[in-house]
Amino acid sequence: MKALLAFDLGTSGVKCSLFNEEGQLLGSRYGEYETYYPQPDWRQQRPMDWIVQIREACRALSKEVPEAEVCGIGVSGHSLGAIPVDAQGNLLVEFMPIWSDARARAQAERFFEKASHKEWYETTGNGFPAELYSLFKIMWYQDNEPEVYEKAAKFIGTKDFVNLYLTGNAVTDISYASGCGLYDLKKGCYRADYAKTAGVDLEKMPEIVASHAIIGHVTAKAAQELGIAEGIPVAAGGVDNACMALGAGCFEEGDVYASLGSSAWITASANKPVVDYDNMVYTFAHCVPGHFIPSLGIFASGSALAWAADNFFPDITGSGRFDEIGALAEQSVAGAHGLMYNPCLAGGSSADKSPNIRGCLFNMELGHTKADVARAAFEGIAMHLCATAQPLEKSGQLGKRLLVVGGGAKGAVSRQIYADVFGKEVAVSRVRQDAASLGAAALAAVGSGLWQDFMPLREVHKGLTVCQPRMENHEYYQKVMPIYQKLCDACSDLGDMWAQLRG
Repeated sequence: MKALLAFDLGTSGVKCSLFNEEGQLLGSRYGEYETYYPQPDWRQQRPMDWIVQIREACRALSKEVPEAEVCGIGVSGHSLGAIPVDAQGNLLVEFMPIWSDARARAQAERFFEKASHKEWYETTGNGFPAELYSLFKIMWYQDNEPEVYEKAAKFIGTKDFVNLYLTGNAVTDISYASGCGLYDLKKGCYRADYAKTAGVDLEKMPEIVASHAIIGHVTAKAAQELGIAEGIPVAAGGVDNACMALGAGCFEEGDVYASLGSSAWITASANKPVVDYDNMVYTFAHCVPGHFIPSLGIFASGSALAWAADNFFPDITGSGRFDEIGALAEQSVAGAHGLMYNPCLAGGSSADKSPNIRGCLFNMELGHTKADVARAAFEGIAMHLCATAQPLEKSGQLGKRLLVVGGGAKGAVSRQIYADVFGKEVAVSRVRQDAASLGAAALAAVGSGLWQDFMPLREVHKGLTVCQPRMENHEYYQKVMPIYQKLCDACSDLGDMWAQLRG
């Protein structure tokens, strides 16, 4: 049976999935790894932890589906990585800063003393807080670990590191490159002048290829460790939000979806870059040639819900704990009797007043119950994403229906709250949490010649489950939203004061 193997490297863990040639899931395995927080604003992981989990998941999946003949491999990976490797492909650090790591603030500030932030944004579409982007993380290595910078032959992305392990080749694709801080969206290449301004050697950036391009084949060593055949073609793959957009069926003009994972964002597919300096829409190159994915999002969604579950409901455990917490939330009412949860536990995105915004539980009273806390947690995440997405809404790029994917799409209570907050139909397909994996597999399918184009994905998404908004709840949330936005602005102001205090 012909099959496609996909690795979806997320913030919390890696999913190893097998799909048949029609894009139907045959099986998957998941392995978790840790994120470390050694200092304020530092968020880092061990790249070798990814490889260990990939090996274990892939071996287990190969035994589970022994009849699968893998014809291609695709990898999706979390964004904004800058992993230093030498000319032989050896990893030069034990830990690397992940996408949400904000340690490079001083380096970004230094860069923009010489370069116009507005021009840089309109060229790159990089609308996150600048210090998160790969370029400034590379500058941080220059300043703080100069021996690593000097030894580095290339600084590659997260999924590129997995591809290096698989094939021995260190390259990147257009979607991942577009999040490095050096990529010109319109010209489709690195900007040498930005590298010069940063003092970064452009030769240390990896070659850029199409996302579906075959970059190499599985080596004998990797094949033995993974329990798969040697010589399987490996596609370049893509950054997670591009692969997720593709897997969610968002690859033609006008397609829209919402990703509800550890972080959350709303994305449209466009045939030209979409930039908006006032609202800092962040736009990546799509992994589909000639397309772009303008997005707005929040840094803590599922992770903020998990934090609330761990700390407020430690007695609710197991794989179904969010369903139980959702059932508890239904015992409350829309608005959670005035209780509000700001989910910005990982700092602010470009849509927030300050990157120093931090989360809070606001307006607590003695009469509030655990059901109110549960309801507020779900509502706060939905309200923050809704507030963040307003520029896309006002531009007309969001229609009457949101297709949702990711872990947050799994629960019926969560989907109903999103429908009520947004005032839109919320649709979920059977893909759900496998969108990024399916997108990576689709790149491998096209790259290996198994598919001629991406249209088979349309068939995969047939049979949507649609949740209708309860308009009386939506009207209430619209009244509450100005209060919620003032709360978030206050959390930003207080976060700035706290940042100044700690130095």
